[in-house]
Amino acid sequence: MLKTFCKALFLFGLAFLLLQNCKGKEDAVEVFSKSDIAIEKIQDVDMLYSDSALIRVRIRGPVMLRHLVSDDPRQEFIQGIKVNFFNTFGALAGTLTAKYAVRYEYKGITLVRDSVVWQSVDGKKLESPELTWNEREQQISTNRFVVVTTPKDTIRSHGFTANQDFTNIKFNAVDGSLEVKQ
Repeated sequence: MLKTFCKALFLFGLAFLLLQNCKGKEDAVEVFSKSDIAIEKIQDVDMLYSDSALIRVRIRGPVMLRHLVSDDPRQEFIQGIKVNFFNTFGALAGTLTAKYAVRYEYKGITLVRDSVVWQSVDGKKLESPELTWNEREQQISTNRFVVVTTPKDTIRSHGFTANQDFTNIKFNAVDGSLEVKQ
């Protein structure tokens, strides 16, 4: 009986101490909202996309927020992005930089904005405040101002549409200088 009483007294004392420790610590408890839990923050992002064992795209950025919301999942690069594109031989074909980017998974849409610059290794350069890439249609477009420079030409346009490898480009209101081939 004495052993049972001692065990009960010990358990009661332990429970009392645990409850006393928790008392008055409400301010130390962190409260997370549903939106806080639905976002992953990833730093120093370096992603590689390959096809047939060849690297096609390399994406880097200092911070990526991965929104896990089930009806609108997306990856957001809030401190800028750098994308390297590689050709079928694995050599660098071009680079895209921007201060902000977001990719909407369900829509298949990627939006890059704020100081967007795409530059190919052969000297072609495209600058715009914003570009949209539609993965499903394999099309890049904008209705914003665009400047395209090549070693010989400069084209200014208010909007354009192109296939994703820039081999077929349609400019909207064009202004600039072009070399005309006879």
